[in-house]
Amino acid sequence: MISNTAQRCDFRIHDIIDNKYRVERVLETSLNNQKFKVIDSEGKEYILKLIKLWEVEPSKQQRIALSADNEIKSCRIDSNYLARIIKSGNVNGNPYLLTEYRRSIPLSQYSRSNKLDLLKTVKEILYGLRDLHKSGKVHCFLNPENILITEGGHILLTNYVIFGERYKALFNTYKSHSRFIDKNLAYQAPELYRLERSCTLLPVIDIYAFGVILFQLLTGELPFGKIVTESDWIHYQSRAKSDDWNRNCLVRHEERDLWMPILEQCLSADSGNRIKNIDDILDLLPENETIYQETPNNQIKAQSSITNGIMLHVMQGDEVGKLYRLPEIMPFPKRIITIGRAVNSVFNVLELSEKTTSYISRRHSTIEFDDETDTWYIRDGQWDNNAKKKWVRSLNGTYVNSEKISEEGHIIVPGDIISIGDIKLRVEGY
Repeated sequence: MISNTAQRCDFRIHDIIDNKYRVERVLETSLNNQKFKVIDSEGKEYILKLIKLWEVEPSKQQRIALSADNEIKSCRIDSNYLARIIKSGNVNGNPYLLTEYRRSIPLSQYSRSNKLDLLKTVKEILYGLRDLHKSGKVHCFLNPENILITEGGHILLTNYVIFGERYKALFNTYKSHSRFIDKNLAYQAPELYRLERSCTLLPVIDIYAFGVILFQLLTGELPFGKIVTESDWIHYQSRAKSDDWNRNCLVRHEERDLWMPILEQCLSADSGNRIKNIDDILDLLPENETIYQETPNNQIKAQSSITNGIMLHVMQGDEVGKLYRLPEIMPFPKRIITIGRAVNSVFNVLELSEKTTSYISRRHSTIEFDDETDTWYIRDGQWDNNAKKKWVRSLNGTYVNSEKISEEGHIIVPGDIISIGDIKLRVEGY
């Protein structure tokens, strides 16, 4: 959090950031942030990402700083397949994030390379995505530049921490530089072409991007054509929305029968027809020596054993880490838990704090417990006796994993991720 207006920072090579880190290289400057390779007094190297809070009007700076703090907390995921967060800080009122530095080369330099172990690479990308998704996160910017290959040939996903609201960060990235054609648009799922109509970002966004990357690794090309000019981009979008990807490129590929079914299910324009779970992709791959390497004592896998009941763990949102133990908050004897934005006009058993976004409806969702089958259900919307149709759906939808649910209800079990606006809740046993 900041107390004063953020001051402009123009760090260059050899400058010292926060009296701790010397800039060795300026890596990237964008509309929202800057990235540097830095070194500390002990000679340890890091990647430092600085949010350019001074570019935000003062009245919004505190809200953006809070959002950045929540994002950093939610992205502290201990995984062998994700670039680790080391620490965070603040310089001249601007938040920054420090991640590990590993000598590596981006995957973009290996497209269709004989030096690349394709199956190993694909599996490790999927392991990283699975760790993110199980932790209630969506990468949003998966592309070959954000997939690193270390000196030992190991895959690390990076740039999954998004300063500012994830939805607005995407919107700004794709809409603010209209004069230029960003090559990363090729990895954008079709549902994001009209991003202003949606705010709930789901794992199937990453699965689509993975499909584009897989096609590129197999063929050296993009699935829907080149992107150089604005005209190319318009044509690319049209083909993507029509599922018209270049299948002919794989006609003579020796492993066509392995990769075609995966590509068909990843590159679907309709997110509802896409593979929704990383494990479903892994199940389609042949076994080899590339097995998942788990870190000790991590919290990626949700507690599945149920002794007292289930709880909702806030994985992303204003109250990261907060736990809602459903049997303890359920108003007996109704066995119904209403969920919505914290407002005075509507009472909800479970009130979700939403200080940095405005995507949650006052009557957003309803959780019900069936004591005869010992089953929990979640429905989109709530009963409103004053409404014409009585049952009122939420404005932005309720999702379990990547599936949009209706008022009919959806069973929830440990490991499920519930998305309500920009908030992610993981179902866990306790």
